[in-house]
Amino acid sequence: MPEKNDNFGVFLKKLRLHAGYGLRRFADLIEMPASNLCDIEHGRRNMPKDYIEPTAEALGLEQGSPSRERFFELARKSDELPADVQRIVHRRLIPALLRTIDNVQLSDKDINSLIEDIQGRKSIKDGSV
Repeated sequence: MPEKNDNFGVFLKKLRLHAGYGLRRFADLIEMPASNLCDIEHGRRNMPKDYIEPTAEALGLEQGSPSRERFFELARKSDELPADVQRIVHRRLIPALLRTIDNVQLSDKDINSLIEDIQGRKSIKDGSV
């Protein structure tokens, strides 16, 4: 499916086609003019922020899935956080968590282990293990 070096428009188009939507039908679904969606897919226009989350939902991108994470990563401007992260960064303890990770100088491997531990705890709590 999508490749690592895709830009947002190419990635969006691949996801849209994979989901079985034509351009006009998908534009109607997300309530966007088809010409704007076409421009986004061809890199002539950026995806408006208010459309990012609804578009991910319309594509059926599941929370925490690699495709959803890639979608949000590619949708962001180079100097900003992805839209899904912007939403959670305002939680009270998130800045403290990020500062702690930085102060302790966790490696990517350590951070990945931390993520896996958190995901494992959520699975046990949800009873999905």
